[in-house]
Amino acid sequence: MEKFTHLQEFLCHLNESKKKASTVSMYKHDLKSFFEWLNYYHSKIPPETLPEDKKYYNEYFSYLKQKNLSEANLRRVASHLNGLLKYYNLTDYIGLLQGTNKKQRELTDTDFITEADTLLLLDSVISHKHLSDIQSQIHKYIGLRNLSIFVLMLRYGLTVTEVVSLNIKDINFGQNTLIVNNSKTNRILELSKQDKQIIYNYLSTIPSLFRPKDYTDDPLFISFHPQKMVYWYDYSLGKPKRISLIGTKRMIEREVKRSGIKANVRSTHFRNSCILNKICEGYPNEHIIYYFGLSSRHALYRFKRYLRVK
Repeated sequence: MEKFTHLQEFLCHLNESKKKASTVSMYKHDLKSFFEWLNYYHSKIPPETLPEDKKYYNEYFSYLKQKNLSEANLRRVASHLNGLLKYYNLTDYIGLLQGTNKKQRELTDTDFITEADTLLLLDSVISHKHLSDIQSQIHKYIGLRNLSIFVLMLRYGLTVTEVVSLNIKDINFGQNTLIVNNSKTNRILELSKQDKQIIYNYLSTIPSLFRPKDYTDDPLFISFHPQKMVYWYDYSLGKPKRISLIGTKRMIEREVKRSGIKANVRSTHFRNSCILNKICEGYPNEHIIYYFGLSSRHALYRFKRYLRVK
């Protein structure tokens, strides 16, 4: 990492721009992987040099496609590389990179979760069904935390990354609001009193020593140590340990499976359904774009085409 001066400088720029730590971490992962590939396959290019020929970037995307990287991941890598090139004023010369030319497929019924399955899933998350004795003991601690996470994804369309990135200062229990940040937007959502109470109840179950401190950058959702039956606390940072992205995704998969619903749904299905519901309720495009932190109205076209076909 030390030799990637271009990357180090760019990451410092992202930090100074107040980007979320999780966002900077993803940039670091994607761009570091690019530089490692470049140094390995094109060792004649000095490590301190960003290629000014688009062929190297296109070759890298061909390499990623051979590794069966998903379309969404290819688009993300392209976006991160474009950010780096833009910072060094190379986009005018090279042009914008495209990780894939493949158009997004049309939406079908399998891209959504039904309201019936939503209710079954929410009921299951707080139940003890299909749990072993040890799992039931752990569930006493994390059941409400997991329910809170599912509520924010199923009812408000938050992505897994947004949920993981939430801090305790982002929620205002007095005003029933939640501030959601991602790399593109900073938006305020209104929580129902019932949903706010679920999150409040989760926080109330955490012993005061491990509980996130009000009005701070302490994470809203924190990791649990199943062997010690306690929430993790990072004493070096003086704050609870944030739940991980991978751990949260695995938790979602387990809970979906445990619920017994027929559909093999993931967090993208939750968000898709929330967006579709907003459209069906007649909200204007501008509101929906803001509410979900979308980049533009183009993101809504697939949903509207789906509704027309139906």
